[in-house]
Amino acid sequence: MAMNLRLTHEEQRLLDALAAESGLSKAEVMRRALVEKAVRDGQRVQVEESLDWALHRYDDLLRRLGSA
Repeated sequence: MAMNLRLTHEEQRLLDALAAESGLSKAEVMRRALVEKAVRDGQRVQVEESLDWALHRYDDLLRRLGSA
């Protein structure tokens, strides 16, 4: 699917530099950035879920340690 992407001059300069440095097309740089962002966000959600689980699981212990 084709799409237009409006970038500021600075964003365009950064995209041009990333493409030149990596030897990839600008479209490929954007695709990889999209996938990388999705992976990072997914990992963040996973960490938050693990933290929620641990806080619930060890709530009593954490309270006792906090009052010691």
